[in-house]
Amino acid sequence: MMSDHARHGFIAMMVLFAGVASHALPHPMGVSTVGAIGMLAAAYLPRKLVMIPVLATVLIVDAMNGFYSLLAMSFVYLGHLAAALFVSPVLSAIKVRSVAMAAVISAVVFYLLSNLTPMAMGYYPNTLEGWITCYVNALPFLLRGILANAVYGGIAFGLIALIGASDARRFFAAQRD
Repeated sequence: MMSDHARHGFIAMMVLFAGVASHALPHPMGVSTVGAIGMLAAAYLPRKLVMIPVLATVLIVDAMNGFYSLLAMSFVYLGHLAAALFVSPVLSAIKVRSVAMAAVISAVVFYLLSNLTPMAMGYYPNTLEGWITCYVNALPFLLRGILANAVYGGIAFGLIALIGASDARRFFAAQRD
């Protein structure tokens, strides 16, 4: 029997591998798999390990594709990490409703944090009108993020549910600290 430590390490590596493999594939802007990776990590890993597959996924893919502004990367990485942590309580029981709620929450948290980037970089004036314009202009990305999380998260959680064998269910059972 595999220890909890070994099982968590194995799950983290599987989620990381799935994250890098899926996020490295070409995808429309804003239709990323990272939100779903965060949802999987939040559902199946202890809270202290959730950030590892999420941050490693974006870091590895950014290293492969080329890094960009450190300021922008900071907000994007923070957005992905916070999104995964925020959905952790929602995914304590994995059901269609909780996965759907997590897809929306994850996208909203990422949207709120990552859209601080254009404000911090001076693309919009630091006024109420500038903030509103920034977030309104980013609404299509929020909708794409919700769609991506729902589709990719639904596929991932659905595949895990389809495995269905009792050994697989015990292995993937949510083990949290």
